[in-house]
Amino acid sequence: MNIIFKILKNIYYRLLFFRPKFISLVIFIPFLYLFGWLLATPILLFGVSKESVSLIGTIFTFLIFIFSLPKWFEIRWGLKNTWILVGIKKIDRNRDLIFYFLMGFLLSLILISLIVIPLIRTEWGYWIGEISPDIFANAIILIIGVGFAEELIFRGWLLEELKKQFGLKKAIITQSLIFSIVHIGFDLPFWEMLSILTGLFLLGILLSLIRLKNKNSLWGCIGLHGGLVGLWFITNNGLLDISKDSPKWLVGPGTINPNPLGGIVGISLIIIFCCFYLLSVKKKIRSFN
Repeated sequence: MNIIFKILKNIYYRLLFFRPKFISLVIFIPFLYLFGWLLATPILLFGVSKESVSLIGTIFTFLIFIFSLPKWFEIRWGLKNTWILVGIKKIDRNRDLIFYFLMGFLLSLILISLIVIPLIRTEWGYWIGEISPDIFANAIILIIGVGFAEELIFRGWLLEELKKQFGLKKAIITQSLIFSIVHIGFDLPFWEMLSILTGLFLLGILLSLIRLKNKNSLWGCIGLHGGLVGLWFITNNGLLDISKDSPKWLVGPGTINPNPLGGIVGISLIIIFCCFYLLSVKKKIRSFN
């Protein structure tokens, strides 16, 4: 096992110097996932299920990603203030980060409410209003865990890396496209898959614009992304009984777990917010390109 880790470590450092740099960018996350999976595999000897090992491997992958990120930017770009660069910290007034997070979460609450309220006022949804401690705990984990992890990867590391290689405009579009493809369910019918792909792509654009609006802080993105995932989870698991006959233009594609970002209402709302934030950061985008 030690020999394998030494080989992987050697590959990692070679990976940082690959040319063109875009190749190492593509390989980086799969390589870390392999590393995390190798770390988690011995746990199978203790009788842990494969599903649990897969989750533990994912956690290991993200922890390795966090610890390796400073070295990534230092070796490739000569940059040392990694956590300021990706928007986790600020040079001054770190208390603003809490404000950005709360504003992002508030925006997610508005978006989810504009979808839930029409459901409550029709036969498409029945209000239950019960949240168990387990459901609430899982929602908090989704809000903080998923929001933080995915935003650090996509709007933190990936956006900064693409920006340095191709400029801000191309970086925003490319990372949004990658973000949407990674999350798409390919078992859905084509048009449903396309609608979810569109909604997620626009969400990636919106999150990038929010980061620019918030002076490159990532915490507004974390609040919005985590809020959307966590609040919709609570909605489906205690607050509301959504009918299977609910229109897809409102709740989005999917039967058991519909994705509201793929519905016409969700896509329209994201477009409206994209336009709003784009107007406020247009000068910043021009200055980067």
